[in-house]
Amino acid sequence: MNHRLFITGFTLLLASQTAWGGNIQFLNHSVTSELSRDEVASFKQRIAEALNEAPDLRTINWQSSSSNLRGRVKIKYSYLNDGAECRNAIVDLRNDEDRRDFYHADVCKQGNKWVISQTAASEFSREDWNSLNSTLTETLNNNSDREAGHWQYNGHKATLTPVNSFTDDQGNQCRLTSVELTDKSGAHSRGDFSFCKQGNEWQRAEKLQ
Repeated sequence: MNHRLFITGFTLLLASQTAWGGNIQFLNHSVTSELSRDEVASFKQRIAEALNEAPDLRTINWQSSSSNLRGRVKIKYSYLNDGAECRNAIVDLRNDEDRRDFYHADVCKQGNKWVISQTAASEFSREDWNSLNSTLTETLNNNSDREAGHWQYNGHKATLTPVNSFTDDQGNQCRLTSVELTDKSGAHSRGDFSFCKQGNEWQRAEKLQ
């Protein structure tokens, strides 16, 4: 699915039922275009439940009651962007031939609706993320609680502050960390995330401490 259709398809899955309309054939034989009106309503309800209630890293599954269409929604992380509640979400929809539509975007709350949004990290390149991750790893390994690490790269900047250290149920060392990002346009995001050390690597953890 090309970028324009990706945005249109995901936007429709977030929109009101009346906005869906009766004709979605412009989605070019995508799996999304195979949804009946009842399936649209059911899948949209599942997406809304995930965005409103699911904790980070939790996958919410959906199965049509009238066909072999199936989907899932995963919330990768949650944060505030310029004061708005936002979630980075993946929506995966498949048919019985295992063809799929895959949507991945940042969505932010506007009133009582979730809307695809440009946020502070939306335009980060892979190189930007790799550089930030390197500083995050260094901070988690070396900094004490409340001792901030700082990152600057390609006009972007971040403050990474371990807030609390704890041990998870598997005995892994974990750290609750505050992450504040400002991109080169001045957009600002903030979120709190748990990371646990598995072997020599820090991994995101679902549970906040």
